Amino acid sequence: QQRVLLGELNHRVKNTLSTVQSLTRQTLDTAESLEDGNSKIEARLFALSRAHDVLTRENWRSADLRDIVAGAIAPYRAGAAQRFFLDGPPCRIDPKRALAVAMALHELASNAAKYGALSHDAGRVRIEWKLARTDEAEALELVWHETGGPAVEPPTRRGFGARLLERGLRKDLDGEVELSYAPDGLVFRATVPLDS
Repeated sequence: QQRVLLGELNHRVKNTLSTVQSLTRQTLDTAESLEDGNSKIEARLFALSRAHDVLTRENWRSADLRDIVAGAIAPYRAGAAQRFFLDGPPCRIDPKRALAVAMALHELASNAAKYGALSHDAGRVRIEWKLARTDEAEALELVWHETGGPAVEPPTRRGFGARLLERGLRKDLDGEVELSYAPDGLVFRATVPLDS
């Protein structure tokens, strides 16, 4: 039993270090300065840490989506809890998808604070999820929708956050993702197949 647990721990540590290495490399590749890179890496590591805390409480079997969402947006709720609206049924997701969702929501919140809805006092973010049935299995549909911020335009340059949301997340979730730069607010949608 100890050998099995040690093997599992070793596997988990290697996966985490691989994630940190990739996150650091890609963040530094797109950072505007060393200070910018440092603060972005620190924020992303904290987001990863909060997701790990949720998974550790659950013995790394699965995580409650509401806990993952709450952890990801926690740094942006201080004094502004009413700016976020969460709506969705109880839903558990496996560790790999929980970490991917946490990182995606962190990137969305970080961008909303700098350029989107959370950069204006009237801005709001609605995070909704529902369970849907597809031909193959049950799926989670997650939507992040910003309103009340500045007019939205597609970015002229693709940073790490956009690449993470559009490419890396699709792979990690084994699902579909869509990022829409609607004029009234950014909309992010993900459809994630769930294990039975």
